[in-house]
Amino acid sequence: MRSTFDLPDELMRRAKIAAVRRGSTLRDLVAEALRRLLAEQSAPERKRMNEAPIKLPPGHTIPIRSNSEIAQLFDQVDITHLNDVYSGR
Repeated sequence: MRSTFDLPDELMRRAKIAAVRRGSTLRDLVAEALRRLLAEQSAPERKRMNEAPIKLPPGHTIPIRSNSEIAQLFDQVDITHLNDVYSGR
């Protein structure tokens, strides 16, 4: 894939010299550098949410709805009223 980058002149000069000394192309040097950098960075471990992000009063729960139930609820909502709410009326 072709990409265009605006790099500092000194960095580009050093990269070209490094590629020549290695007997490779600038393209291969940049690709290898990116591979190494990305390999060093491990993907952050995702944390599973165990608690609600808000504290609910005792006895209150957040209802669990399927996608189809949510779609039905949206169909029942007065869209005009929602537009008023979002417009600050």
